[in-house]
Amino acid sequence: MLDNNKGILGVTLRLTTIFSKMRQFSRCFNRSTKSLSRRTSSLGSSDLFEYTFGRFLFNEELHRAERRIQFDVGALARATCHSVGRCINSGDFNRVLKITFNDGSAVLARLPYKTTVPKYHTVASEAATLVLLRAYGVPVPKVLAYSLDQTNPVGNEYVIFERLEGTPLSDQRFSMDTKTRVNIMRQIADVERRFMSIHFLVNGSLYYRRDLDSSQRVILVLNDIVVSLAA
Repeated sequence: MLDNNKGILGVTLRLTTIFSKMRQFSRCFNRSTKSLSRRTSSLGSSDLFEYTFGRFLFNEELHRAERRIQFDVGALARATCHSVGRCINSGDFNRVLKITFNDGSAVLARLPYKTTVPKYHTVASEAATLVLLRAYGVPVPKVLAYSLDQTNPVGNEYVIFERLEGTPLSDQRFSMDTKTRVNIMRQIADVERRFMSIHFLVNGSLYYRRDLDSSQRVILVLNDIVVSLAA
């Protein structure tokens, strides 16, 4: 029992140190991003295409250009409505488009940057991976719709998935007591345990079988989700 108490005390002390360092970083980061937050809080519709997540120390214009996404907002709205059967009220963009409906609920639309290559396989694998994790009880968003071809009406590849309810950990991590932090770390460890309980016969990426060429070698994992040996 004494050894167990020492182990828990050691974990608690390490967690306290980590959160203390995170608090110091957050204070510095918040001061440096206040002006950026004021600017992005009043984004217009044309700014939906621009990268607004942060700044770059070097070659900022190049990095921002690589992350600029031109797409048809109306078409994305229609695709979202088709997938969930609701009408769109408003939304804003910050790497991920948050779409809010008239009833107050919301979904997220993820559009990959130009630097994401290959886009087709990245989007396809993300959709299949989320579905598989959800099937094994891992708390991830439900995939509502996705498109792998930028020739779609939206003009860009996308994944539309539900927005998980709750309070972001980043909003509370500095105000939590040690007991709450330890409890959260145990929850994270439990999620990792669920990850590790998923066994695969081979290494590779997850896809829906329909999203791969029929000539590709695959191993069936769950329903029509497979592991590709090549992509």
